[in-house]
Amino acid sequence: MPEADSKYNVTIHGNAYGLIIGDNASVRQAFGVEGTGPPPFMVPTLPPQGVIGRDEMLTQIYDLLALEDPAVADIPPIALRGLGGIGKTTLAIALGRLELVHKHFPDGILWASVGPTPTIRLVLDSWGRTLGVDLLPEKDEQACKERLQAILYHRRVLLLVDDVWEIVHGQFFNVAGPRCRTLFTTRESPVAHALATRERTLRVDVLKPEHALALLQRLAPDAVAADRENAMRLCERVEFLPLALTLAGRLLADEADVPSRMQRLVGELVERRQSRLQLLQAEGRPGISEEEPVSLQAILGLSVERLSQVDQERFAMASLFGGDPLTWEINAAAFVWECSVAEAEDTVSRLIQRGLVERRNGRYWMHALLADYAAELMERMGL
Repeated sequence: MPEADSKYNVTIHGNAYGLIIGDNASVRQAFGVEGTGPPPFMVPTLPPQGVIGRDEMLTQIYDLLALEDPAVADIPPIALRGLGGIGKTTLAIALGRLELVHKHFPDGILWASVGPTPTIRLVLDSWGRTLGVDLLPEKDEQACKERLQAILYHRRVLLLVDDVWEIVHGQFFNVAGPRCRTLFTTRESPVAHALATRERTLRVDVLKPEHALALLQRLAPDAVAADRENAMRLCERVEFLPLALTLAGRLLADEADVPSRMQRLVGELVERRQSRLQLLQAEGRPGISEEEPVSLQAILGLSVERLSQVDQERFAMASLFGGDPLTWEINAAAFVWECSVAEAEDTVSRLIQRGLVERRNGRYWMHALLADYAAELMERMGL
C-alpha cells in the first residue's frame, strides 16, 4: 500500500487507504475471486496528479453509503452536486479506486459517463456486456433497465453514474440491488434531489487554499518555487477551482524551461480574465463539439446555455456584482435586471438550480470564474 503522504492515498476516519492505479484489465485480474474470474471494473484512471484535499468529502461519501458495513441492505443513492470543474468526477473516480471499496464490492464496479446528450441505450448496453449479458434483444431502454435490475438483485456492485443533466436520464441507472450502492454526480440541484433526495445530496465545494496551492505545486513545481506569493494569487484568482488549477498547472509546467515566460504567464493568468477563460483541456468533454476547443469558458458555458435567453442576459448582468467574496441580495438583482422582486426570485432560483449561483448566509454569490464568464458574456451581448 502507498505511504501516507502518497498522491495515491486518502485518509478516511483517520485511516489511510490506497487508491488503485493501473488499467482496468489489470485491476480486474488483481481483485478477481479465485474460481469466479475477474469482476467487472469500469472506473476511469486517476488523474496523474492524484487526489488532493478531498479526504473530508470522501469520508462523507463513505458514511452516507454506509461502507463501514457493506452487508447492510437497501442503502439509498447519494448525489454529488457542484459547478463544472469543481471535482465531482475526480471524487467518483477516487471512490471507485479505493482498495477498500473493491473488497466491499466483490461483484464489481460499474461506471457511466452520461453527459448532456447521451444515447442511453448504448450506455445500458455497455453495462450489460460488462456483466456478461446481451441486452440487444431488449425492445427499449426501460426493458434494459428492468433486465439490469434483475441481474443486480443478488449481486454486490457499486454503481457510479457521472455527469447527469436530466432526471429522466439518471432514472435509467437506478438499477441497484439491495446490497449495491449508487452514486450520481450532476451540476444541477433538481437532478440531484430527484435521484437521491436533498438530504442525501452533497455539495462539492472548491479546495481549501492550502490544498489549491499543493495541487498547483504538484503540477507546476517550478512556478510555485519561483514565486510562491504570485502562485497563491493565481489560486485565489481562479477561486481554488480544481479544473482551473489543473489546466493552469499543465500550461505552466510546459513553459518551465523558459522561466521568464512561465512567470509572465502566471501574471497574465492573475491579471487577465481572457487568459483564465481560455485555458484549454486536451481531453474531450461531453456536450462540447469535437471541432470546438475545450476551454474553461466552454466547460462553464454548458450550464449557461441551458438557460432561456432572458435568464442568460440576467446571468451576464449579475457580473456587475462581482464574484466571491462579494455577495448580493434579491432586491439588488431586481434593480439591475429592471424587473419585479418576484421575477428576480424566480430567476435566482433557476440560476441556483443550474449551479451558477449559490446561497450564503441569506445572500447570494457567484464563483469568481463564473463572474469572469458572465462579464465576457455581457460584453458579447452588448448589454
